[in-house]
Amino acid sequence: MLGPFPTKVFPKRTSPTRLSPCRRAEGGSLMARTRLVLLCLVVIGLIGACPALWGQAPRFAYVANCGASCGGVGSGDVSAYAIDATTGALASVPGSPFAAGMGPRSVAVGPSGQFAYVANAASNDVSAYTIDAMTGALTPVAGSPFPAGSFPIAVAVDSSGQFAYVANGGSNNVSAYTIDPATGALAEISGSPFAAGSLPFSVTTR
Repeated sequence: MLGPFPTKVFPKRTSPTRLSPCRRAEGGSLMARTRLVLLCLVVIGLIGACPALWGQAPRFAYVANCGASCGGVGSGDVSAYAIDATTGALASVPGSPFAAGMGPRSVAVGPSGQFAYVANAASNDVSAYTIDAMTGALTPVAGSPFPAGSFPIAVAVDSSGQFAYVANGGSNNVSAYTIDPATGALAEISGSPFAAGSLPFSVTTR
């Protein structure tokens, strides 16, 4: 005759805790945590929705007006416009046009949108400006304008925003500068200007 089967004592089964946001735990701690999580989600949602709630940052366009040295009127200046994000229409920025050197021929804006540069062909220099992020207005950088070669006709800023280049049509070379990231001021690179071909009238970077 077989003896009694061995028995095994199992612990009493308890129902799993349900992490429902509607269930209040002792002392309300679960509800407090739930509220905190919900608050964090709302904050994250608002941060992600900032462009939709408050609109994209304004965008601007700039035009170099050559003036009398090109057969026009005056010494030359820079027109500034706000761009309508929906239609693309231009609206003049308050204070525009902004003063430049003699015979401005080209304007370039750095990739950060903080600084703008204008090549002034008749005064052989480069005007540098800070750009107001909200209005697009231009303010000359301390030390501007900066010397260039003869008849600087085009200016470009590289994609890193660290360097600027000017094609000097009268001296057949290219002036190269470092850009101060805090002020936008230009400092000519050692060895600049660099030789180019005859009558360089455009410059670009990639």
